[in-house]
Amino acid sequence: MTDESERPLAHDAYERLAEGYDELGDTKPWNAYLERPATLSLLPDIEGARVLDAGCGAGHLTRELGTRGAAVVGLDASPRMLQYARKRAPDADFLRADLGSPLPFSDDSFDGIASSLAFHYVRDWDSLFAELRRVLTEDGWVVCSVQHPHADFEGYDDAENYHEIERVSAVWESFGEPVEVPAYRRPLSAIIEPALTNGFGLDELKEATPVEEFREIDPEAYERAATKPYFLCLRFRLE
Repeated sequence: MTDESERPLAHDAYERLAEGYDELGDTKPWNAYLERPATLSLLPDIEGARVLDAGCGAGHLTRELGTRGAAVVGLDASPRMLQYARKRAPDADFLRADLGSPLPFSDDSFDGIASSLAFHYVRDWDSLFAELRRVLTEDGWVVCSVQHPHADFEGYDDAENYHEIERVSAVWESFGEPVEVPAYRRPLSAIIEPALTNGFGLDELKEATPVEEFREIDPEAYERAATKPYFLCLRFRLE
């Protein structure tokens, strides 16, 4: 049996969040109409590509990758999340694994890697991006979204030093029962540098802004999302 201290950082939180995430992921505006559209806008043409959904959660991004013609493998540490992902994207392959550990794939397994709000549960991004590079083909790419570093520092009560990588946590109430979710916050430099030092170039960076559907569902929250940074979306390419 895996010792609790050895589990991925947010494993227990996401086991508890899985049902609400599955039910609300398509309509919760912060995901469906803010982060996800910005992340998807950075994808290259993936028709016929082999793509890894790294930290696939309940499979919302996995499904979208499949509709764009990719052969997708979804990876997540939460068994309950994977149950929902398999139902949402039945044509994809899925496996349980931790992004903070060596990836269970051979070299050159994927043309691209997509990841929605998962990397900030991993502390060591040097090892993470080294693994991402290893499993990518020569001209591979990574499209990922993370919590915006400014929003993290301002939003977490236990954030103390912007320039350091810190373990923080917050109670989420919008997916059902309140759940304390831990994460690692880091400055912008610690988001970019691990990719650059592992052979990637920064191809595009986007600070997510809401689409019009967000305004229709929650005008007050839309105004906050339209005027403050919440998510950072990036595309890296191997050089």
